Amino acid sequence: MIGAAAMLHGPLRVAAVIAVLLVGPARAEVTNRIVATIDGEPITGHELRQWQQEQADQGQEVPPDQALEALVTQKLLEKEIKAQGITARDEDVERYMKEVQGRSGLDEAGFNKALAERGLTVESYKAKVKGEIERAQLVNKEIRQRVNVSQAEIKRYYDAHLTDYATADKIKVRAIFLRVPEPGDDAAVAATRAKAEELRDVARKGKSFQDLAKQNSEGPGAAEGGELGTFARGEMEPKLEEAAFALKKGEVSDPIQSGNAFVLIYMDERIGGSHRPLEEVSPEIREALYNEALQHRFQDWLSRELRERHHVEVLN
Repeated sequence: MIGAAAMLHGPLRVAAVIAVLLVGPARAEVTNRIVATIDGEPITGHELRQWQQEQADQGQEVPPDQALEALVTQKLLEKEIKAQGITARDEDVERYMKEVQGRSGLDEAGFNKALAERGLTVESYKAKVKGEIERAQLVNKEIRQRVNVSQAEIKRYYDAHLTDYATADKIKVRAIFLRVPEPGDDAAVAATRAKAEELRDVARKGKSFQDLAKQNSEGPGAAEGGELGTFARGEMEPKLEEAAFALKKGEVSDPIQSGNAFVLIYMDERIGGSHRPLEEVSPEIREALYNEALQHRFQDWLSRELRERHHVEVLN
């Protein structure tokens, strides 16, 4: 077959050849330009772009201004893993993959299809999992064992964030429910309202609300004197809650229409807000402080200690 250059004649052909000689190497030089070195080993622009594309294919977009640093960090971790002889066991890799598949709710074929949609084969995913396990083992060895959270630190955090552990006001209430026999009948509604107002007045004059509830209530807790239980805000029907939380101990509300009934609320007891005790919240505080310290320690190890073990040079 005759090439395109052979179809040109005279000066045009010479110019085309010169252009190929000039442009070809220049493009290769840009593509393969060294952007960084680690212990003298180069990272090229082509390798960086290829790595970025792999991350994107797997749904992990890395901002361009952070890509080189991320790749350098990954290579440093790989070097350290190799230097320390850390190797994930095949059974650990298989177990991890089975756990991920189980959480996904997919059978083996569906799981493999999901991997393919992310640009991964079973083997490439297995390699990815192996790398993740080995990095976790490295972090455990280098960092996790050096992080500790004392009881004094937990107490200081608790005292500084006491409002985060506040418990809401609660109320213990009783109620009388009077059902409207014919909800669509205005006269029946008015009669039921009038009976509720009468009971309210009797209770406010000193008659035992508990006795009135046993004798008249047609709702929950009637046999127990209208006892409904203890509630925090957000746990009652909004109209009933608004009326109930406005009462003082021993007070009775006005009749409240709720569905096909009128309700009287009696404030049995107000339970003031407090705080969850330190003993109860210590485990969650410890975990939060531990994770925070672990993250700081990890970042310090990456940016300082790990870099000191290797010679990293980023080129403009």
